[in-house]
Amino acid sequence: MTDVIRRRQLRFDWPLVVVTGLLCIVGLATLYSAAGSPLVEGPPRAFRMQATYMALGFVGMIAAGFVDTRFYERMAYTFYGAVVFLLVLVLVVGAIKGGSQRWLPLGPFNIQPSELAKLAVVLGAARWFALRPREDGWGMRELIKPAAIFLVPVAALVFVEPDLGTTLMLCFVFGGVAFAVGLRWKTLVVVVIAGAIAAPVAYQFVLDDYQRERVDGMFAPDEDPKGNGYQAIQGKYAIGSGQVRGKGWRRGTQGRLRFLPEQHTDFVFSVFAEERGFIGCMAALSLYCLQMLLGLWVAWNARDRFGSILASGVVAILFCHVCVNLGGVLGMLPITGVTLPFMSYGGSSVLTMLLSVGILLSVSMRRRP
Repeated sequence: MTDVIRRRQLRFDWPLVVVTGLLCIVGLATLYSAAGSPLVEGPPRAFRMQATYMALGFVGMIAAGFVDTRFYERMAYTFYGAVVFLLVLVLVVGAIKGGSQRWLPLGPFNIQPSELAKLAVVLGAARWFALRPREDGWGMRELIKPAAIFLVPVAALVFVEPDLGTTLMLCFVFGGVAFAVGLRWKTLVVVVIAGAIAAPVAYQFVLDDYQRERVDGMFAPDEDPKGNGYQAIQGKYAIGSGQVRGKGWRRGTQGRLRFLPEQHTDFVFSVFAEERGFIGCMAALSLYCLQMLLGLWVAWNARDRFGSILASGVVAILFCHVCVNLGGVLGMLPITGVTLPFMSYGGSSVLTMLLSVGILLSVSMRRRP
């Protein structure tokens, strides 16, 4: 057993762990500033909670790395079923906050099953596709069955909470897994056309009034600067005021003086940009890009098909989170409440992200020679 561990340690993916650790440090430093107040001394409660979640998540990440990927393959469907059960349970006994029923209270902590649903979709879909290779790629008809099994149930339950942002994230993540296993070019064309047709229909008949207001605020924030467009406008002000070098840690005005709503969750990057400037933003984005490139390298060198698809799915989770969050902050996408990995406040989110990286670490430690 000692020899086995020693051999695995020799192949321990230190770059992936170091990059993830740096992102966690940057996130904690930014959250300390974003959640704090110039009138109150000491670390804010959100920072203390996030530091606890990150410590637990980092231990879980290392532990998950030492678990063989074959265990994840065997337990993929079981984990998916457990998450579906939690999503049903949260609609029955879950806590209601801000008009949404998304959290299960567990003593002093609250768990958000919709965050785990992203990892459940990746695990379940990875096992499904790994057992059914197609050299000629997957078409729309072939994708209906796995989508009906692994996407539709969780997406429907999350949509009812309601949580449109996470629902879309689940669709994007499943699409990322499907893209990784290989799609026919005709399938991509059909998906693009279907999306273009479905978007205006969903806007008119599916979205609630407040959701349509978010879309309107994206296209024309200046028409309602004190209402729907306020958050997007203040976020841009914060980013622009950072200029090249930033104002310095805890010296930003938009965040510290509470001009920026949701500054420690959805808009934490605006706080970071104001304090660190363009140089800091490029450094943070470089860390995210490096983490994803390392993940793609792991997927390319995985020892089996399941590990490769699983690693690609984890990268899809990270990629979608970063793109959707920054798209909302920059006014290029509607504000959906999707967190920025390792930076936004949220216990369930950071735990899920770190466990996902731990699974990626597991695939890396058992890569091909």
